[in-house]
Amino acid sequence: MKYVIIGGGISGTTAAEELRKRDSHAEITIVSEEHHPLYSRVLLPHYIKGKIPRERVFLKKETWYAQQRIEWLPGVIAQHLDPRNKFVGLSNGREYPYDKLLVATGAEVRSLEGDARGVSYFRTLDDADHFLQLVMQHQEIPRGAVYGSGFIACEYINLFHHFRIPTTLVYRGNFFWNRVLEPVCGELITRHIVEHGVDLHPNEELNTIIGEKELEGFATNKQEYLAHILGIGIGLEPSFSWLRQADVEVNAGIRANEYLETSVPDVFTSGDVAEFFDPLVGRHLMVGNWMNAMSQARTVAKTMTGERTRFELVSSYATNVLGLEIIFVADVEKASADQIYLVGSLDQGGITQVFERNGQVVGGVMIGRNKDRMPITQAIQQKHSWIQLQKELIF
Repeated sequence: MKYVIIGGGISGTTAAEELRKRDSHAEITIVSEEHHPLYSRVLLPHYIKGKIPRERVFLKKETWYAQQRIEWLPGVIAQHLDPRNKFVGLSNGREYPYDKLLVATGAEVRSLEGDARGVSYFRTLDDADHFLQLVMQHQEIPRGAVYGSGFIACEYINLFHHFRIPTTLVYRGNFFWNRVLEPVCGELITRHIVEHGVDLHPNEELNTIIGEKELEGFATNKQEYLAHILGIGIGLEPSFSWLRQADVEVNAGIRANEYLETSVPDVFTSGDVAEFFDPLVGRHLMVGNWMNAMSQARTVAKTMTGERTRFELVSSYATNVLGLEIIFVADVEKASADQIYLVGSLDQGGITQVFERNGQVVGGVMIGRNKDRMPITQAIQQKHSWIQLQKELIF
């Protein structure tokens, strides 16, 4: 049996590890765009802050792949898929045949048109190295800036705060995660950020980078800002053209059923790019976090080796901005909810937002109220209603 895995991150590598455990004689190949062996993206902020050495970021050594008899192709990307003849064309000019193919590529960060030294993106280890170089090259950085209002923006705000760099924050919407949160929840995050000294500017769009080689600042549709480091956090952008050409169904992500099977036989997906059907909430979701990527990898490896297994997990993701913990659980798309309920208040310094659809709790966001995480997770698992859940919450 020949297994080819496109993507050498946590989902692809975990799947390869599980496949080897389940099939000791299989041929397994990992195609990885990055040149590094597997490392933890979760640990990158700790590395930048000097809390752990760089070598601690790595989860596998280069020797691990050979020891597991896994062919590892670093610095290579998939460019063509022929599902009829079952092979993948790669950027190194080779064609790899497969019996089962897993696409677990993750996604590229959305980038700006302009560029200068000082513009920073934050997804890979190389990005982390670059940010650290930018900080270290200046004895004193007069101003840092962040463009965006999501998870990566939170990381940048925390990093600038750690290095005591005054920070300007600019984003396009009214508040953080405005497609998910109710206004009062957005206000809670905004108030917390402002109280910690961040100069905040909502409802502005970045137009141009100022500075030819070295970043001097940037201009929005309203004004210009000084900045010597500009962190960009405006989302991810998967590249699916090679899959579309092979008639693999894609939407925001690679569409898959609850078994992580795509529309093309013997082609599977997992991790950040998987837009999978979640039987617990009754619709397709994309969940871009570490726990989900690992869990999907283990599940899809079972199905790829003949033990067809549904993926069922109430996935959650926790982040924080300047000490305020924010937790997302399961399906948190506001537009897909029938009802949204709030627990807590601005005055209490914590709010939980609960999403209900068809009389069933399907998701929740906790801002400064991590105590609600477990009851909401259990309510989703047990398909309880809001009325049943609210008995478990402290108002």
